[in-house]
Amino acid sequence: MFGPRIVGDNGIELRPPTLEDYKLFTDWQMRPEVTRFWGPRFTTDTVATAEERLKRHLESNDSVSWSIAYGGETVGFTGIFDISWTDRDGETGIFIGRHDLYGKGIASEAVRLRMAFIWNELGLHRTHNWIALANEGSWRANQKSGYSQIGTYPRSWFRSGEWFDEWLGEAFPNTFPAGKLPSPWRDEGHPK
Repeated sequence: MFGPRIVGDNGIELRPPTLEDYKLFTDWQMRPEVTRFWGPRFTTDTVATAEERLKRHLESNDSVSWSIAYGGETVGFTGIFDISWTDRDGETGIFIGRHDLYGKGIASEAVRLRMAFIWNELGLHRTHNWIALANEGSWRANQKSGYSQIGTYPRSWFRSGEWFDEWLGEAFPNTFPAGKLPSPWRDEGHPK
């Protein structure tokens, strides 16, 4: 399923993806500077398969997907995947397709918005993720919203002539930092 529009700070928002967003993803996945830390998650999506991917994500019962917008322009994707509704757990991920925007806090804000939705709307117990250990910006963005490192996976995958270790993290509702609750939940007086 697609997540709802959630407006954050500094011109950043999460919004339901469009077919045009999925076509951008097709281009981004071919850029080495964008996919360097993406590891084994590389796909073979094409412009022709973008519509299939959009439909699959829209109809999914075990995921919530968003496009990330910055200044009104789509710059990436985030979501939670492989949700186990029984265990109330799922894997989160984020992908910023515009490498010229790295370091501007876009990922940190997108993760904050995503996690607030997960805790306040989905009622999950835990989330987890795997991030290339060398991708410090990504795991720091997750730590700002309550993720903590639970381990590393040495030599997890091989790409462009080198082995990459992965940072393994998890988060719980009670690890979401106090005072970081975004609107609309902050405005509705939800506890946190």
